[in-house]
Amino acid sequence: MKKAKGCLILILIFIAVSGCISQDGLSAGKSPSQFSEGVNASQEYFDQMVALDPTNATAWCTRGMYYNNAFGQYEKALDNYNKGLELDSKNGLCWYAKGVTLRNMKQIEESDVCFRNAKTFDPSIVIR
Repeated sequence: MKKAKGCLILILIFIAVSGCISQDGLSAGKSPSQFSEGVNASQEYFDQMVALDPTNATAWCTRGMYYNNAFGQYEKALDNYNKGLELDSKNGLCWYAKGVTLRNMKQIEESDVCFRNAKTFDPSIVIR
């Protein structure tokens, strides 16, 4: 339960840092340069999370989610999930996030394996 709350907090921070994205790819009400600054600050934030605790699988996973959402940097996202899973092979959130990225890459069978692992290691995860 404690781990799930920590993951939820990290996800909420990610949403707050990244802001709402409009159809043109920019955060509502921001100029392109302001948006770019926000993206760079977000990346620095997630890089710092990993640097402060490189043995924290959830930090790697969260940085992977950033890369998945930041202009579809899927390979970087997968690298981060894989590092997180090296550290904690039973991290349900990491398995789930990896599944989402693989699904974005149209690697359906591989993503289904990740989703099954996510559900095995964290039954509270809802797969749709």
